[in-house]
Amino acid sequence: MNKSVLAITRLNLQNLNSAYLITAIATIAFSSQYVINVLVTMAGDDISGNLGLGNGWALWLLVVLAAIFIPTRHFSRIINLGGKREHYFWGSLLTYAVLACHVSLLGMVFYYALDIALIRNAGNLGDIASIPEVFGWSTHGPIVAFFQQSAFLFLLATFTHTLAAAQGKWYGWAANIAIIAIISVFTPITPLRNAEVWFFNLILFHPTALLQIAACLLLALAVYLLSKPILARKVV
Repeated sequence: MNKSVLAITRLNLQNLNSAYLITAIATIAFSSQYVINVLVTMAGDDISGNLGLGNGWALWLLVVLAAIFIPTRHFSRIINLGGKREHYFWGSLLTYAVLACHVSLLGMVFYYALDIALIRNAGNLGDIASIPEVFGWSTHGPIVAFFQQSAFLFLLATFTHTLAAAQGKWYGWAANIAIIAIISVFTPITPLRNAEVWFFNLILFHPTALLQIAACLLLALAVYLLSKPILARKVV
């Protein structure tokens, strides 16, 4: 692989301090519910009917924030340092792949070490809405669930990156309006709502893991390619 692409990937990962900090704070905040649940239970209160959110959800912030900061903050810095737009394009894509895999792996660790081992097995600490269970990925086992989550996070990153890169231009505003229009128009109309449901089932809830993974990866690459002409015209 091109050394410049790897260098840009490292630069991206090393200069996401704000995203790391915000994600860490959110993860700690989500994790505090585990401590609170234990303390409340030790005090004799029954919270078996409570439902909390697994801290894996907080980790997704890192992917979204990175995909906002990289095209809006890192692009100019990298080009001013002598980086080429082509290398930036592929280096950023590799960055999202690395982040998606790491976030997914850590999320799976939290799921099995905390959500299942601590909350679910304890029996009286309430229940937890965990990502692998909400989307049905846990039914395929931890390894497949890891790839399913990684694929979706990769799609989420490329979509956010492309949308963030387009902001400030007419096509960025057009994209924003299109997204709002799709949500507001598709939802009330049954045939369009069915199409919307089909799409989200494909990328999130599809019972065939391989199809869900393939769909997310192909869509991610297609969406990310849309950012190439945007970045080619972007003023440094």
